Amino acid sequence: MLKVSHLSFAYERYGTLPNAQVLKEVSFSLNAGETLLVLGAPDSGKSTLARIICNLLPRFIAGSISGDLSIDGESMGQRAPWDLTDKVTLVGQNPQEQLLMTTCADEVAFPLESLGIERTLLVKRVHKALRDWGLEEMADVNPQEMSGGERKRLLLAVADAIDAPLWIMDEPFDDLDEHWRSQLLKRLLRKETAVLLFGSRYIDEFRGSFDSYAMLSDGVLTFGEEESIVLAYDKECDARFSPGVGEISIGSVHRFAGKGLEIVHPRKSVNSTPFSLQVKEFHVESGEIVALVGPNGSGKSTLSRVLCGLDPSVAGTLHIDGVAKDQIALRTQVGYLFQNPDYGIFLPTVRDELGWSLRHDSHLSIQVQEKMIHSSAELFHLDCDDNPTMMGYGAKKHLQAAVYHLLERPFLIIDELDSGVTYSAAFEIISLLRMKGAGIVIITHDRSFARNLAQRQYTIIDGEVRETEVGA
Repeated sequence: MLKVSHLSFAYERYGTLPNAQVLKEVSFSLNAGETLLVLGAPDSGKSTLARIICNLLPRFIAGSISGDLSIDGESMGQRAPWDLTDKVTLVGQNPQEQLLMTTCADEVAFPLESLGIERTLLVKRVHKALRDWGLEEMADVNPQEMSGGERKRLLLAVADAIDAPLWIMDEPFDDLDEHWRSQLLKRLLRKETAVLLFGSRYIDEFRGSFDSYAMLSDGVLTFGEEESIVLAYDKECDARFSPGVGEISIGSVHRFAGKGLEIVHPRKSVNSTPFSLQVKEFHVESGEIVALVGPNGSGKSTLSRVLCGLDPSVAGTLHIDGVAKDQIALRTQVGYLFQNPDYGIFLPTVRDELGWSLRHDSHLSIQVQEKMIHSSAELFHLDCDDNPTMMGYGAKKHLQAAVYHLLERPFLIIDELDSGVTYSAAFEIISLLRMKGAGIVIITHDRSFARNLAQRQYTIIDGEVRETEVGA
């Protein structure tokens, strides 16, 4: 179904920077109905390989390429990506890059219309795909008003509706709650589709589920038995990142608390009852890590936007050290690392992005600021001259974390940090941000991740935030 032979690729870099070699002589094949899991750290080339297979690269991002690639026995050559719709489907890591339409139903229908599917059959396939992925009631909702997990399910609904014989899946389990991870795994195991799946973490759902296993490291793809690949990958991740990077330094202990909060979040694209969330009590203290968990669309990100002052609440109060805070005050004391790092990154270089964090501190000389920028970049494994637009999803999360490391907010909310980064990298980022005593709220769907990090946990159940046992 898929054959890749001696594939090499290097991105063109701007200015005087050298071209970045990402893939080196990659060769493998995938038969109809087979599944292959490729593990790789952020910026190892997983998304690049996925996009090359779908002929998105180097068509839309310049680079030099060599080698051969064929799908179902046909050489891809210069085939346009839209001509491959019925052959290969890409489920990307960042749904925002793929969602085009103003309703979920139109999103699923769009590729089917492109394929010339007869209308009656098209309508049936759209409704079935939305129903299978729990989105039937959202048919008329604008995807931009959905949660990250709901958007990922929408991409999966699109893939199911097309039903191409080859699926390329870039971190598809990320952003999904436990139930929908189970549903996705059942879909992949039907053996009707050839599946190439890329992952930054080896999660429980992967164990024993794939026909073959490989690791992508330094541009080289290596195959092996499941256990040997996982051990080699864990060893590489542990060598690259260092959890427990220093002692926690807490000066004055601060407490951030919310009481009697009522949060309403309407979907403006449809006339429906607004989503509401009740928070009787919520708090986090300096140096503490608190997990916030709940199903896709339960309101985790909605609550986070209120806690950091981006959105208002209908009722209730938020306090820091017993003093009520309005939205403006919250924004200066509670940082929010978005689930999608692109929401918080907008400048042309890593240096610019980090320097923006220090621009209002008149006490710092240019020399001191530059030293702080380089130190933070080194801590978070960043190159100051890199263009964030060209960085991988996981690397952008490191950049987002480095920004808040410089800002030194006393409280931080980190939305789905474990999505798109390795466990070692996630633990290291948390350690670095916690070193200065920040109280941290982590939003996650990964129970083992929560158990290994959090001292306490809040769970959203039926529109209400409740304190529960960690990992439950």
